[in-house]
Amino acid sequence: MTVHDDAEAIAALNLDSLPRHIIDKRVTELMDLSGQKAFVTGAGGDGLGQAIANRLAGLGADVALIGRTFEKVERRAAEIEQRWGVKAHPVKADMSDWDQVHDAVQMAHEQLGGLDIMVNNPVMVVGGPFEKHTKADIDHTVLGSLTMMMYGAHAALEFLLPQGSGKIINIGSVGGRIQQRGLVVYNACKSGVVGFTRNLAHEVAPRGVNVLGVAPGIMIKPEMMEYLLDPKTPAHLAGRGAILEAITTQVQLGRASLPEEAANMVAFLASEAADYLCGQTIDVAGGQWMN
Repeated sequence: MTVHDDAEAIAALNLDSLPRHIIDKRVTELMDLSGQKAFVTGAGGDGLGQAIANRLAGLGADVALIGRTFEKVERRAAEIEQRWGVKAHPVKADMSDWDQVHDAVQMAHEQLGGLDIMVNNPVMVVGGPFEKHTKADIDHTVLGSLTMMMYGAHAALEFLLPQGSGKIINIGSVGGRIQQRGLVVYNACKSGVVGFTRNLAHEVAPRGVNVLGVAPGIMIKPEMMEYLLDPKTPAHLAGRGAILEAITTQVQLGRASLPEEAANMVAFLASEAADYLCGQTIDVAGGQWMN
């Protein structure tokens, strides 16, 4: 093979882009997010959003916490700055409003001085038998479980595509892969999240932007813990019985998770250690499946 042939082979196989600098590094070094700018939506409560913001900040990233109640994201941002010594900015926005989403991402970009990681973590759902849903119930769940995610990704791409780099991480649910009574619309939307993630990655990866997803299972945050353990709560209300049954019969590890366990996967996907993953949605659900 001639030098010319070698050059053609290197170009054809894109061998010059292999990340050879990672070979002698520890995985922990690859997960250092120092200097990265991350935006996390739905980050004001006690659930997954704040856990993700904490995990990314713990790896060194500056974070913008976006939520509809400013006092909540402001409190979480202050906690993160004190705990991790990074910049953390609260941003108020209703992620169901197209203009507010784009304005919030613009504001976060200005406050942090850039955008490298966008985590879309929308949560709005109405459960119960499908035949009892109203139009408002269906619209609310579709908006909160799928459409808002598309809004967030669209807003992020206004910055990521021009710079030719960055990651979008969409939060789905293991419900998007299984069937569950009482969650027909929600699970259908979460199936849509898997497809949206895969197709958006196919569209934008050639331009330097990677899109990935995380599908949590049953997560226990403080308010759910109180709800599940309260003896005054009838087991049939709001799916309490279904949650208990799923934990005991469908989750192979035999327990629910903490939000921090799903946040661990988000942090990994956000890092250089996961740079050869593309378009995939990773289940973090204790092996939950339908029996």
